[in-house]
Amino acid sequence: MSRRTAESVPVLIVGGSLVGLSMSVFLGRFGIEHMLVERNTGTSTHPRGRGNNVRTMEIFRTAGLESHIREAASALAGNDGVLQVDTLTGDQRHWIVPDISAGMDISRVSSSSWCLCSQNDLEPVLLDHTRRGGDIRFGTELLSFTQNGDGVQAHVVHRDSGETYTVDADFLVASDGPRSSVRKRLGIGQSGPGDLFHNVSVTFRSKALKEYVGERRFIVCYFTDPLGEGALLPVDNEYRWVIHVPWSPDRGETLEDFSDARCAAHVRAAAGVPDIDVEVTGKALWHASQRVADAYGQGRVFLAGDSAHEMPPNGAFGSNTGIQDAHNLAWKLAAVLRGWAGPPLLDTYQHERRPVAVATSARASQQAVEEQHTGFGLAAGRNNDASDLMTAALCYRYASDAVAGAPTERPVLPETFELDGAPGSRAPHMWVMRGGTRISTLDLYERSFVMLAGSRGRMWRNAMEKAAANVGAPVEVYLVGHGRDHDLVPEPGAEWAELHGTAEDGAVLVRPDGFVAWRAHSEMPHADRVLTDVLQTVLGRDRARTP
Repeated sequence: MSRRTAESVPVLIVGGSLVGLSMSVFLGRFGIEHMLVERNTGTSTHPRGRGNNVRTMEIFRTAGLESHIREAASALAGNDGVLQVDTLTGDQRHWIVPDISAGMDISRVSSSSWCLCSQNDLEPVLLDHTRRGGDIRFGTELLSFTQNGDGVQAHVVHRDSGETYTVDADFLVASDGPRSSVRKRLGIGQSGPGDLFHNVSVTFRSKALKEYVGERRFIVCYFTDPLGEGALLPVDNEYRWVIHVPWSPDRGETLEDFSDARCAAHVRAAAGVPDIDVEVTGKALWHASQRVADAYGQGRVFLAGDSAHEMPPNGAFGSNTGIQDAHNLAWKLAAVLRGWAGPPLLDTYQHERRPVAVATSARASQQAVEEQHTGFGLAAGRNNDASDLMTAALCYRYASDAVAGAPTERPVLPETFELDGAPGSRAPHMWVMRGGTRISTLDLYERSFVMLAGSRGRMWRNAMEKAAANVGAPVEVYLVGHGRDHDLVPEPGAEWAELHGTAEDGAVLVRPDGFVAWRAHSEMPHADRVLTDVLQTVLGRDRARTP
């Protein structure tokens, strides 16, 4: 092995799948230099992890990626719902989930909507947008790392050449999958039920299958016939498909047992057509598990995505939760590296994201029960306390030191849809006009704190300018209303204050990740002092970091 001199970078990302690439995009939007190392030689080639929920698409919209992702996902733009049949040609059929949005008019609550974009199509889009400040190195593997109070030193190897070198970083983010070597090296355990079921994902081509699918444009179709039991996922609604077939490792089955002939016969049984054309193009084993790491990092090393949590694919929560991990952590790393937040802010990453993972992984397992997923042995039946998919995607809440006044008695995941502007919740969406352009208020939240204020906006603006100067943090203030001095003009009938749970002379402070940090119901004396205290608290400037 040859060696070369050490390199230095503020953030080292280990793992270049959806979460690692998303972290790169988000850090790049802040102008934070970083390096990403990924042991594989390129992005994913297997169509999986397709569901991008509303919250994820909001994040990608703000980062300027939404239109590119929808272009990459155009083949599945019309697919919706979860179908159950005995076979494609059989008489039994039932829509388990007729509409992934549960009949909701999403445009009333969001600037975006769900999008089906398979991992192999999404990762290249992310890669194309990682260039700002990002040094992406495929075919490069982390060997080991050490850390102290000043930073992390990682040893990596280029797998083809064998060349090793050292990378010195302020922080390391591990998005290296469910068998995370970083998590293991940190000695962090996991909690949860563990493995739930096992499948083989089989990719195949069939020209005739679409004739038997007909006009049904589902996200996934489950087969109940014992000979064809499985789950069918369209890749392009034309010739390319994926079927998940039951796998029993407890009986000693291995991938070699799933010959092309066996897989083709399974597809034909699921279709109910014994002579349909099937060309198997790939096979991969996978486990559906429910586990959450006992800690989301240690010192200057953080876990994100599957290294921090595992959950069944049902409801498409896994990758979405991971991408939202990255979004939560990226602004906090940027704030600390830029000097406008204290290191204690980084403790709130675990305090916010781990409870979300615990609640969401349980909801994903419940969805697997409702869908009667192939190989899942739990009895079917809905948990009446389980939130619907839209609620789980958009309404999770944070209660940490990075939120001032969060109602701690409320559950992380509510049972019913609630986006009321309360501290700790995702800020409400509202269409407004800004300088002749129609935008969503969600489009404002990315690289700085944002304050919205109404009729007493001048007072709030003056107070916040003083507070931001006192703390040294970036804050943009927008006055909302119909007067000449207002920055944002709501559409007719929209009441910004009511939507945000405040009064016309109140104000709302929103974090860079779009979550409400604080709100006031009316103007107040010495507002600049109050806001200074709020910013100091939310940014971790008033306390020491937890050891």
